[in-house]
Amino acid sequence: MPDMTALILEDSQTQAQIVARLIAAQGWSTLHCLTVKDAIDTLKAVKVQALFLDVFIGPQNTLSSLPMFRQLAREAPLIVMTAGSDRESIEYTLESARQAKADYVLRKPFSEKHINDIFGTAFKDQTTVRKKHVLVVEDSAPVCSLVRGTLEFGGYRVSTASSMEDAFKNVDIAHVDVVLCDVFMPGMGGLKGMRTIKKVWPKVPIVAMSAGVESFVSEAEALNAARNLGADAQIRKPFTNDDLLEVVGLVACQDVLID
Repeated sequence: MPDMTALILEDSQTQAQIVARLIAAQGWSTLHCLTVKDAIDTLKAVKVQALFLDVFIGPQNTLSSLPMFRQLAREAPLIVMTAGSDRESIEYTLESARQAKADYVLRKPFSEKHINDIFGTAFKDQTTVRKKHVLVVEDSAPVCSLVRGTLEFGGYRVSTASSMEDAFKNVDIAHVDVVLCDVFMPGMGGLKGMRTIKKVWPKVPIVAMSAGVESFVSEAEALNAARNLGADAQIRKPFTNDDLLEVVGLVACQDVLID
C-alpha cells in the first residue's frame, strides 16, 4: 500500500491521540490540527487521503465547513466524529452530519474495527464508476442474505441492518442511493423508520417490502401505509430475484457498474 495520511481535526489532544492510534493500526500516518483554520492551511499544503473531523471545535460547528474541506481534498472521504454536546443531542448531530453529506459518521467512542470498516469500504473499489449503494433493512436473516446476494450479483454495493436502530448506527450509510425496507420489524419499525429516512435523506428512494401480518394487517394495507409515509416503490413478499432487481433498478434511476 502506498503511503496513506489522514488529517485529524480535534481540539482535544487526548482524543486526537486515541484516534491517531486507531488510524496507525491500519498502517496510516496522521496529521493533527486543533482548529478549522489550521486544518484548511494544512490541506492547502499537504495532500491527505482521509479527513477525520470532530463536529464541535470549541464554539464552532465544523459541519458548516464541509464544503470547504471537500473542495480542498476532493478525493478524500470526510469522516465526521462526535460524542454529542450540551448544545444538541448526539442523534441530532449525527443526522445533521449525514444531511451535510459527510461520507461517514462515527459516534464516539469508536473502535479500530470501525476505522477498518471505513477504510475497507472507501478504498477497496478504485473503479471510475461508483456502484450504487443499497441499504437493506430486514429482520429476517435468510431474507436479508438472499436480498444482499441478489443485489451484489446485480452490481450494487449493499449494506444491511436487522433493524432501523442498527441502520442509523451503521458508519457505512452516510451516502445511500436506495433503501429497501421491510414494513414490519421490531423496535422503531419500518413505517416510522421510513419517515426518518425521508427526513435524513429526502431524495433517497425507498422500496417497501411486506407480506402483511397474518390476519391483522393485509399486504395491501401495509404497502399503502408505506406509500403514504413516502415509499417510492413497493414489492410484495415472496418475490423473485428478477422482481427485486427490476424494482431497485427502476428507483436507482441510472445504470450501475456490473462486475
